[in-house]
Amino acid sequence: MANVGILTMNLRENMGGILQAYALYKKVEQLGHTPILFRLSRDESPLKRMLRKVMERNPFAGIYDHNHIHQRFLNCQPMCDFVDRAFSRKTKIVSSEKDFITTGNALDAIIVGKFAGKDAFAAIESVMSFQRLPVSFFIGLSSGATIIISQYFGAKEKDDVSKASHTAMLFAIVGGLILSILSCLLSPYFIGLIKVPQKIFHEAYIYTFICFSGMVFSMIYNIGSGILRALGNSKTPFHILIFANILNIVLDLIFVINFNLSVVGVGLATLISQIVSAILVFVVLMRTNLDCRIYIKKLTFYKKYLKKIFVLGLPIAIQSVIYPIANTTIQSKINMFGVNSIAAWAISGKLDFLIWSVSDAFCISSSTFVAQNYGAKKHHRVKKGIISSVIMSISMILVISLTLFIWSKDLAPFLIEDREVIELTSEILSILAPFYFIYTIGDVLAGAIRGLGDTFYPMLINVLAICGLRLLWIFFVFPLNPTFFMILYGYLISWTVNTIAFLIYIYFKRKKI
Repeated sequence: MANVGILTMNLRENMGGILQAYALYKKVEQLGHTPILFRLSRDESPLKRMLRKVMERNPFAGIYDHNHIHQRFLNCQPMCDFVDRAFSRKTKIVSSEKDFITTGNALDAIIVGKFAGKDAFAAIESVMSFQRLPVSFFIGLSSGATIIISQYFGAKEKDDVSKASHTAMLFAIVGGLILSILSCLLSPYFIGLIKVPQKIFHEAYIYTFICFSGMVFSMIYNIGSGILRALGNSKTPFHILIFANILNIVLDLIFVINFNLSVVGVGLATLISQIVSAILVFVVLMRTNLDCRIYIKKLTFYKKYLKKIFVLGLPIAIQSVIYPIANTTIQSKINMFGVNSIAAWAISGKLDFLIWSVSDAFCISSSTFVAQNYGAKKHHRVKKGIISSVIMSISMILVISLTLFIWSKDLAPFLIEDREVIELTSEILSILAPFYFIYTIGDVLAGAIRGLGDTFYPMLINVLAICGLRLLWIFFVFPLNPTFFMILYGYLISWTVNTIAFLIYIYFKRKKI
C-alpha cells in the first residue's frame, strides 16, 4: 500500500473538476491506498475572488504553494497509469451518455421528419430552445445538490449525505411540480412571443404542453442520477438513460407510424420515457445500500442543505440559461420566416452535431492534458499540447465540414423529403460549414485555459462573445437587413470574435505558462 498523490487545480468554480477529483480520490482509497489531494493555489483577480467566495469550500482539497507541493509530492506514488485509466473510464461513460442523448434526438428527428411531415417537424423544433429554458435553469440549480452531497460523502459524514439527499429529492419533486404548472400555464404566451407561425402554433403548443407536464419526472431523474453519481455510481443512471431513450424511440415509431398521432405521439413518447426514467431512478435510490438511500417518510426540507443548494447552484443555473435565452431569441427571428426556414434550420442542426461532439471532445482532452502537465511544471508540454489539440481538431472539423458542404443535399433526405427544405438546408450549410473550424479553435483554447486553473474568464468570454454578441446582432444589426441569412452571419461574427478573444487571452497568458 502506498501514499498516492493526486495533483489538481483550483476547482471551486468547476463542478465537473470537483466530481472528477472526488471520484479518483475515493477510488484510490477503495484500492487500499492513502490518497493525498493537492490543489495548486493561484493568483486571483478581485472579480474572480468575489465569485469564489460564494462557492462552498472543497473540504478534501488542501491549498499549497508550488514548493510545498513539490516537497510533499516526492513522498507520494503518483500511479500515473492508474490515474490515466481511471480518468479514461469516467470520460468514456460521460461521453457515451452525451453521445447517446444526441443520437436519440437525431433518431427522433428522423421519425418525425419522415413520417409526420415538415409541419410537425417544424412545430417541435420551433419551441425546442424555449423548452430548454426552465429545464436548464432547474438542472443548473440542482447541480448544487450534487456538489454538497459529494462533499459530505468525501468527508464521510453519512448523516449529512442522507439529509442532503432527501432535501434534494423533495426539492426536485416540489420544484418540478411548480415548474410544470407554471410552464404549462405560460407556454401559450411565450410561444406567441417567439413568433411561432400560426400554421403550426396549435401543434407547437400541444407538444410543449405535453412535455412540460412531465417536467417533474425529468427533474426527479436528473436529481436522482446526480445523487448516485455523487456517490460514485455513474453506470446506473447511464443504463436508465439508455433504456429510456430506446423506449422513447420505440414509442415514437408506434404512436407516429401505427396510430398516426404526429406531434401528440412524439410528446406522449417523451412523457412516458420521462416517467419511466424517474420511477427507475427513484426505485434504485429506495433500494440502494449507499448513504443516499431514500425513505419516503424522511422526505423533508432541511434549511441548512436547501440554502447550500441555492448558494452553489444559482451561479450554475444562471450560466445554464444564458445560452437557451440567446438561442430562443434567435429562434424567434427564424420562426418569422415560416415553416420551411424552421425545418431547414433544425435539420442543419441535426446534420452538424458531429462538429459540436468533436469540438467538445478536444476541449475536454485539451483541458485534462494541460492541467496534468501544468501541475507537473512541464510547461513545454503544455504549449505543445495546446498547439497539437488545435491542429488535430481543425483537421477533423475540416473533414466533417467538407462532407457537409459537398453532400448536404444527399444527407438531408434522411431527415425529411421536402425538396424546398432540402435546398434551404444546403444553403445554410454552405454558409456555415467553411467556418466551423473557427469556432473549434476558440472551444479548444477555452478548454486549455480551464486546464490552467482559470474557469471564470472562459465563461465570461463565451457569454459575452457568443451569447451577448448574437443578441446585439439580432436587436441592432438584423433589423437593418431582416433576412433569414442575415441571422446566420451573426453566428460567423460571434465565432470569430470569440476565437480572437481567446487568442488574445492566450497571448498575454503565455508568459505564465
